[in-house]
Order: sequence, then structure tokens, then C-alpha cells
Amino acid sequence: MLKTFVADGDFAGSITIKEYEGRYFPASIPDIPSQWKRMQSFDANDNDVIICSYPKSGFHWIWEVVTMLINNSSSISKDLPAKYNLEVGSRKVEETPPPRVLGSHLYYEQLPASIRLKQCKIINVVRDPRAVAVSSFHFFTKIKETKWTGSWAGYLNLFLNGKVLFNDWFQHTQLWERVRQNNPDHPIHVLFYEDAKQNPFYEFKRLARFLQLDVKDSLIRTIAEKTKFSNIKISKEAAVRHRLGNVFAGNTYPLYRKGIEDDWKSYFTLQQNAEFEQIYKERMQYNKLQLKSIVNPGNTDTGCVEETRYGSKL
Repeated sequence: MLKTFVADGDFAGSITIKEYEGRYFPASIPDIPSQWKRMQSFDANDNDVIICSYPKSGFHWIWEVVTMLINNSSSISKDLPAKYNLEVGSRKVEETPPPRVLGSHLYYEQLPASIRLKQCKIINVVRDPRAVAVSSFHFFTKIKETKWTGSWAGYLNLFLNGKVLFNDWFQHTQLWERVRQNNPDHPIHVLFYEDAKQNPFYEFKRLARFLQLDVKDSLIRTIAEKTKFSNIKISKEAAVRHRLGNVFAGNTYPLYRKGIEDDWKSYFTLQQNAEFEQIYKERMQYNKLQLKSIVNPGNTDTGCVEETRYGSKL
């Protein structure tokens, strides 16, 4: 069913989503119950790899990296990673021969049973939620049917309350940590977006080791270079404009915007950042894995702007 969330109090903006079994999906996805039923019956292969992340956390980037590692190739795939997202199109995935690199924004318990029973390798990508919030703010202003119509401060208000696509970042991250604790035999690899940005060779080498792949260091360095944001954007631009543009305002697919880890500093005010950090510390205090950039930034200068271009604060 369609549902519209409106930012609290004086904050401007609203977002329209489809709710199904407590999960919030883009309003543009047709017949979610049928797609959900088909997804649950998806028959995974033992060699399938699934990348699980909250939206705007780097799925498309890491999908390219993993695909290149598995294929022992230095060429960026001609496919679109979105095709392999289970909750929006498992039918297309079924037509692809394994091994496949899949993706999902869902929780572990909501994944197809075959993925859990066969213990397919899972890569759990985690990104600084401030960067996630800014990236999703830009992305969701472009989706025609889900379009966010308000200010950055209004979107941040809904983000902190979990009233955005795919629900609450904090809960998503906490539940995946619980999965890793309760399922020690399931091969799950945690990859931090910011770490991969700062040292791609090291993080991609760890990925190859987790996937039990024999990949030469020279190829890993090449993959790190080929999958830099600017290179992927150029190689994918024509394809995404042609195949997905009609879903978005201006008929342009807005996925590849900046791909940098600290763009959020251009949007968060000092007050917004201070309050966000406090909320993070309160809600994530019992998590084993913590984001160093939030719990121990290393200095008192947050690097945030005093005022956003909207002139409003959280």
C-alpha cells in the first residue's frame, strides 16, 4: 500500500513509499507481493555471492569489484548491478548462470531461504550514515513516484526516524551485526565503505581472500584503478541513461553523483552533526563494530558547515 511520510514539526518535505510487511519500498516497484513471493522461492547456487547493504552504501561499486575478482578480469561489466538486486527483479537473476553476484537491502531473515540454507557467501557493506543520508537525499529527489519534495533538514529528520526507503539505518546495521553473532558458521565479510575508499588494494585483497579466489596482486591493483568512481561513471553512463532513465526526473539515472566519503560535510551543520553523533552513540552503544569517524573522530574540528544552503538546522 502507498504511504506518505511528512517531516515533523517545522521541517519541510514528504516522501511517498510502498509498504509491504513492514518494509518501505520505492513506489515505482510494481506488484511487490508477487515479486516477494517469487524472490522467496529463488534457488541460489552454492557459489553465488550476495552483497547486503543499506541503500546508498556502495553496493554498485562493490558489485563491480566482486564481479571482476570472480571473473579474474580487469574489465568493468557491461551489466547493470541493479539487475541483480533480488527484491526488485529475481526473475532476471534466475536467467543468469552461476556463479552470480547478487544484491539486497533486506535483512538476513528476509533473504531467500536457499541463500541461508546453502550458506552463500555474504558481503555486508557498511557506510558512514551521514554520507548515506546525503547520498539518499539526492537520489530520492530524482525518483518520479517516490520523489522527496522538501529540504535537506526535513529529509534528515525522516532519515533519523526510519521513515525512508528500506526503513531505519540503525536497525538495519544492528540486525546484521546480530546475524554475524548468531550465525558464526555462515561466511559473512564486513566491508567498510570508507576503508575501501582509503585503501582499495588492501580491502579488495581481503575480499579475494574471503571469496577464496586466487587473484594476483597486479590484477587487484588494476581493479582498484578501474573501479575508481570517475572510471565507472564514464563506462556506465550511456547504459544507465538508456535503460533506467525513464524512472527518474529529467530521464537521467542519478546513481553516479560524486562517490566521495566526506561530501556529507557540505550539508550537515555543526549542530546537525553534533546531534547526529549523539544519536549514533546512544543507539549503537552496544554494537561491537563502531564507525571510528563518529565515535572517535580524532579532533574537535568536525569539518561541517555552519549553515546549510537551506539555512535550517536539525
